Amino acid sequence: MRGGAVFVCFFILFTAASYAVPVPLFPGSIVPLLGFVTIPSLYAPFVSAFVNGLVYGFVVWLVFVLVSRRFEEPKVYEMSKKPQKRKHK
Repeated sequence: MRGGAVFVCFFILFTAASYAVPVPLFPGSIVPLLGFVTIPSLYAPFVSAFVNGLVYGFVVWLVFVLVSRRFEEPKVYEMSKKPQKRKHK
């Protein structure tokens, strides 16, 4: 659940930042140049910002999931060991 919220927040952040700042970022800037998708020049900034939001949101989500799993306590309990009974003297 937290991972989805992280993805949505960073997707919105990177999409808005990519659209607001007129500097072309890597994955979104090559989408119109690929040629298999014809995008009118009017919509090219929107598509570029959307692709940047998806890619960078996914990257941040993936890092979040990997780091949270790393710091998570193990939930596996060892059931094979039985408590030892004390012998009375």
